[in-house]
Amino acid sequence: MTVRDNLKLLAFLVGAVLFFAITLLGSFFGIIVFINSSDIPHAQSLNFFMVGLVPPSVATFVLFTKGLGRFM
Repeated sequence: MTVRDNLKLLAFLVGAVLFFAITLLGSFFGIIVFINSSDIPHAQSLNFFMVGLVPPSVATFVLFTKGLGRFM
């Protein structure tokens, strides 16, 4: 691999990390707002909070396989 290829791969990886972090924070914010606005018992609220991990994980997987896979 050349230096240009390594820099391109590094840029893709940094972009994917930023994408995952932004979607993770947005998803958690949405779940927190949903939990606070509904009457979910405290014991079940942590289970709903963990659901917030699903959208960023799926979105990052799709980003890697469909979006960035053709460039690598």
